[in-house]
Amino acid sequence: MKRIIILMLACAMVFSAVASSSATEFKVSGTLDMAFEFLDNPDPISADNGDYFQALQRLRTKIDIIANESLKGVYYLEVGSIYWGQGGGSSAGPLTGRTGPGSGGALGTDGVNVETKRMYIDYQMPNTALSIRMGLQGLALPSLANNNPVLDDDVAAVVANYAFTDQYNVVAAWARAADTRNLGNTSNDKYDVFALIAGLNFEPVTIVPYAAYATIGRNADIHSTDGTNLLGTKDRDVWYVGLSAKSNYWENLNLAMDFMWGRSDDAGISAANAAANPEVASIREQSGFYVLLHGDYKMESFTPTLDLWYSSGDEDGLNSDGNLLPEISAGGLALTNLGTDGGFYDTTDNAFTTSGIGTMGVVLGITEVSFIENVTHDFKVAWMQGTSDYSSTGAVDQFPTDEDRAWEFNIDTNWQMYENLAAILELGYLNPDYESVSDEKAVWKAALGFQYSY
Repeated sequence: MKRIIILMLACAMVFSAVASSSATEFKVSGTLDMAFEFLDNPDPISADNGDYFQALQRLRTKIDIIANESLKGVYYLEVGSIYWGQGGGSSAGPLTGRTGPGSGGALGTDGVNVETKRMYIDYQMPNTALSIRMGLQGLALPSLANNNPVLDDDVAAVVANYAFTDQYNVVAAWARAADTRNLGNTSNDKYDVFALIAGLNFEPVTIVPYAAYATIGRNADIHSTDGTNLLGTKDRDVWYVGLSAKSNYWENLNLAMDFMWGRSDDAGISAANAAANPEVASIREQSGFYVLLHGDYKMESFTPTLDLWYSSGDEDGLNSDGNLLPEISAGGLALTNLGTDGGFYDTTDNAFTTSGIGTMGVVLGITEVSFIENVTHDFKVAWMQGTSDYSSTGAVDQFPTDEDRAWEFNIDTNWQMYENLAAILELGYLNPDYESVSDEKAVWKAALGFQYSY
């Protein structure tokens, strides 16, 4: 009898544990992407050019661990991008270094390559309208017309959102972008970002004003580096104010706008280091702005679109105060598939600009054209130019000048083969004209991608 009672108690404990665990719901979602890409003359400002073909893939999986509607944990992992034939493999002879991001693309595969992209707790304070998210998460400053040109990245942060009504809410955020204390620094070793955002939803108009502030210690200034050494000698503060808005007041017509102004102190990079490392030459006293306007009109068989942007550029050279909008970690300007950061797989774009800072341009599109069920086409033509005065030799990606320009034509096709599987074909042509480059050649792109969503 004693043994029977013990067995019954053990069974009760097991069933109790199962019942307890069953209250937690696991929800898995993500994408598995494949891409096959060809580029001709991928770098129009480089003498060493040509063409290349590459194949690559990546996996992104988000796991929601849901206790109830007010509490969940999230783990978001990523594998890739894995370039076929690269990153080592278990049977690849001398190419056996198969540990780290993107590894395991060569013969034998078996890469050790799983990355933690995000990991956070998301909960609502009991009996309040205050929700809090803390941990490694995606954090972006507002953008209703396109991606934010200053901050749109994964970072360790705490974000609090209080909804006063369905129309009004306020968001406050603190992010720790860098802490170099573990590298032996005892002071000036923190990089923190603070933001305050107001959401005003007057349907059909939404307005989002915001402000942000970054305090960057000289020993944590990850922007002022040559890849190995920190080049900054001063702590600096960076201030931002911005406004995003959108409206669908008129039927079928959608309008949106992003505006941002920012100011940064000088990082104290010497003239010699700035000349030797043009990618950090903008980390000096800066004050600049960015504005983007978007409009689209939904018609029966297609949607015409118009995007215009302008961002201030430098006027007086590298050794004086600048007029570029200072960046933290920009979201890409996702307008075209080659000259800007609008490609499906972001390895064959950004040929002229990544964030749009220091440039201007216009994009005209005829999108969502469909001749066959589940197949849509987007046609776009774009013109873009730098807005800085000084020479862009060796630094055109950072400082296109008002003498550097390009026009671009895109055809993008999306075939929704199944509910969870899409085939994406991107064709792009970019014709650049750089003041400091002779005999530039046009850039051609053909990329075929597959995205399985689950």
